[in-house]
Amino acid sequence: MTRPSSSATPATSARAAPGSAAGHGRPPTYLEHRGRNALLTLAGLALVAVVLYLVDGFGGVKLGQVLALFAIWGIATVSLNLVNGVTGILSLGHHGFMLIGGYVTGLLMLPSATRDNLANSARSQLSDFAVGLSVENWMRALGLEFLATPETLWFRFLVALAIGGTMAAVFGVIVGFPSLRLRGDYLAIVTFAFGEAIRLLASTPMMASFTNGALGFAGVPSSFGKSVWWTFGLLAFTVFVMSRLKFSSYGRALQGIREDGIAAEAMGVHTAYHKVLAFAIAAFFAGIAGGLWVSWVGTARLDLFLFFLTFYFLVAISVGGTGSITGVLIGTALVVVVRQYGDPLEQSYPLSTWLTAAGVVLVLAAAGALFYRARNRMRPTLHPAFAALGVVGLAAVVIGLVGVGPWAQSTWEGFGMRAITLSVLLIVIMVFRPAGIMGREEFSWAWLFGERRDRPTEEERRQDAWLSNPELAGDEAEET
Repeated sequence: MTRPSSSATPATSARAAPGSAAGHGRPPTYLEHRGRNALLTLAGLALVAVVLYLVDGFGGVKLGQVLALFAIWGIATVSLNLVNGVTGILSLGHHGFMLIGGYVTGLLMLPSATRDNLANSARSQLSDFAVGLSVENWMRALGLEFLATPETLWFRFLVALAIGGTMAAVFGVIVGFPSLRLRGDYLAIVTFAFGEAIRLLASTPMMASFTNGALGFAGVPSSFGKSVWWTFGLLAFTVFVMSRLKFSSYGRALQGIREDGIAAEAMGVHTAYHKVLAFAIAAFFAGIAGGLWVSWVGTARLDLFLFFLTFYFLVAISVGGTGSITGVLIGTALVVVVRQYGDPLEQSYPLSTWLTAAGVVLVLAAAGALFYRARNRMRPTLHPAFAALGVVGLAAVVIGLVGVGPWAQSTWEGFGMRAITLSVLLIVIMVFRPAGIMGREEFSWAWLFGERRDRPTEEERRQDAWLSNPELAGDEAEET
């Protein structure tokens, strides 16, 4: 078969060196501005550093703690997204991995005075062996006295985090093995059972010698978990690792498993290895998030690791966009804001106030549906169901504003309204944008310049086996 030998085909122009778009009448692509994008990324990181400096030095304590919590939960959601979003496996046991990392980190970081109090307390169930587990004691035993001083507490905290993350990764490998034979809801049930089993097992007499049972233990240094520098630094490290992994050959193999596991295996992808690897990496960073979470609270307790923790992460992933690191961070920010600044939602108000608020929400939902349908040219623009929703909302507002009588003045406490608000937010996102705010897209500087990533990077080319095959590369060159 004769191949065309034209020298002006799009394929040859695609191989032109960066900046050689002249003569073809097309704007430079995203990949031809790597230097500019690197500078913009550095400028963005510098801006984040300035904001953190201002918050740390001049912001309120509440704002600093909220930002630190966002970073901690961001680490957890980004790691869970590797399994749920990139690999396509529904995991419901992330709180179990966080519990392991949190308890291990907290136990290794307890100060000497706290250990003495626990050893002498009649209520403590910790064994002498568990009380002796301390990075500080290990440093002294190794003759590294300079690493056992208050000034080097940061080093011991890093060691404790690494050990906690490693222990969680070991359990991640154990949980990953059922994924080799189970699919869908069955695997989700197994992961949920693991998370709950770990939490319940920690309260039994068998494990109470390490966890102190339901009492837990306090005194974990909180200077790291509430520090925006530590938490955001580890978040940046997590995002860097996950983004590099997502856009590597391993990440593309995981995405192939998500789309069609049978086809991926037929193409030579070792699905068993990649699934277990995804669970291990996600569990490792979940353990780090658990260590920071225990440090943020200042204590290790079982009620810190209820399933609701994983529920918040799932909401963040679903709202932001399953498979998108950028979307996951946006979803985490929304969840943290509702959780930390949603106190007014759970206070006592007259029923007329609650009715008015509910009516406003319904009216806004109807208006949002109208805007969405008009923007997407859906017919009819004013759907009867949404029109009825708006009418009910307006009626509720009117009744709430003019309502008289004993019922209007009786009060009701909105217990659990923050969780309900997150659930409603999830429902709205799933109705109007099932893929989430970002879908599977990631933030790119190309958005600001109207560019497209229409070609793979050189690193992506090198990672693909067919591009490094001289015979196939020769065939490709012949075809062009």
